Amino acid sequence: MAEKISHIKRVEVPEESLHEQNLSEVAKAVSDNKDAILKGIGLLDTLNQSGTLDMIDALVKHREQALGNVMREINQPQYATILENLPRLLFLLGELDLEEIEQFTTRLQHGVKEAAAAEDADKTSYMDLIKALKNPEINRSITMLLEFLRGMGRE
Repeated sequence: MAEKISHIKRVEVPEESLHEQNLSEVAKAVSDNKDAILKGIGLLDTLNQSGTLDMIDALVKHREQALGNVMREINQPQYATILENLPRLLFLLGELDLEEIEQFTTRLQHGVKEAAAAEDADKTSYMDLIKALKNPEINRSITMLLEFLRGMGRE
């Protein structure tokens, strides 16, 4: 029968050797990630120059006090309706088709520019309105407005 193990001899790595191994690992990691490290240093420099780094440092050091101040301020009655409507607003933004809204706002902006550049007219008669319908741009705009009103009125 075998003897039981009563003494375990641990392999001891000299501290100098461990220190050299750690330094070589760090040097390899720095060499492999040189671009990312340089970008990080640039980002830190920019944050430092703008004073943002000091603000972030103070915020992290005093996070409990800062969070308490933020929560106390948010708890004000004037912010209650904002906080209640915030989730609904986020869901609404998720449902919007931003490409269509962008096209619509671009057209709206062109219309506002044209209206601002137009000369002041005395009056528009019924005949002027009928003549204006022959203009393809005006006809297209009126058709778009009618479709908008039709869509808004649907249930």
